[in-house]
Amino acid sequence: MEEEASPPGLGCSKPHLEKLTLGITRILESSPGVTEVTIIEKPPAERHMISSWEQKNNCVMPEDVKNFYLMTNGFHMTWSVKLDEHIIPLGSMAINSISKLTQLTQSSMYSLPNAPTLADLEDDTHEDNLQYQNE
Repeated sequence: MEEEASPPGLGCSKPHLEKLTLGITRILESSPGVTEVTIIEKPPAERHMISSWEQKNNCVMPEDVKNFYLMTNGFHMTWSVKLDEHIIPLGSMAINSISKLTQLTQSSMYSLPNAPTLADLEDDTHEDNLQYQNE
C-alpha cells in the first residue's frame, strides 16, 4: 500500500480531495505567501479492514465514515509560507488510517457537571412566555 503525494495545484487534478478537505486546498493555494500545499493520499481501505475494526471495537461506524475510508484510508496535508526568501513549514492536517483509528468513549471528565440539556432550554422558554403573558 503505497502512499501517493499530490502535486501542488491539486484542486483541479483531484476533485475528490477538494471535497474531503472542504475546499481548504483551494483557499490555501490562493492565499498570498502560502506555498507547497501537498497531500499524501493513502489508497482506499478494504471492506474487511472496516469490518475488523468494528468487531474489534464492538462498534458500528457511521456510513459516511465507512464511505470516506473506502475512498481513501486517511491522508496528510501540509503547507508552508514564504517569508523573506525562506520557506517555512506552517500547517498540517491529517486523518488517521483505520489501523490508527481509536474509539473514544464518553467520559465524565469531558462533560460538565451542570451542563444544560434541551429540557432545560425548553423550561426557560416556557418561563419567558409566562413572564410576558403576566405583564
